Amino acid sequence: MADMEWEHARDLFEQAVRGSGPQMLWRVVEACGATAEAAFWMRRAAASESEPGGISVDPDVLRIGTSRPGSAFHQDFTIAVGSDDPARAVAALTAAKPRLMCVFEDGSELSPEEAEDVWDDDRPPYSPSYATVDTEVPCVRMDCKGGVFPQMARTALRVVADELRKAGVQRARLFSPDCSNE
Repeated sequence: MADMEWEHARDLFEQAVRGSGPQMLWRVVEACGATAEAAFWMRRAAASESEPGGISVDPDVLRIGTSRPGSAFHQDFTIAVGSDDPARAVAALTAAKPRLMCVFEDGSELSPEEAEDVWDDDRPPYSPSYATVDTEVPCVRMDCKGGVFPQMARTALRVVADELRKAGVQRARLFSPDCSNE
């Protein structure tokens, strides 16, 4: 799409998100595909997941971008946790890891048994092929083969926030560190 067309699209998207909830922001990111425009909207959508006085979400978490000019757009599927209790953050990320493996490109989260059935299909929807927890940062890194999956990103943020609350972490900051394995 030409720059002029994106400007018109941005105006229409602004109208669509005005007065609506976060769901519309995420739909706009998805509609933009793997583009610079998706990166713009991803920042807004990610920040909309913040809970005032609770778990905040940095606009650059799970960012969409390129490694260098002219290369394809991809999404950084690394979620780091900044909190006063790194041990609980690591415990939460460890608990989130198997759940994250069962989050699909459309944002659905299935039980391990349901996911196993889907993976047995001839053409299953995409889910992370690998996830690892780094205990030093603390963060979780998911291998999503360079894809741009906004609905998966939204659910991943919600899974991590849910596991943080279950681990007793009430205040934290979710972000993607610059040192992720890209």
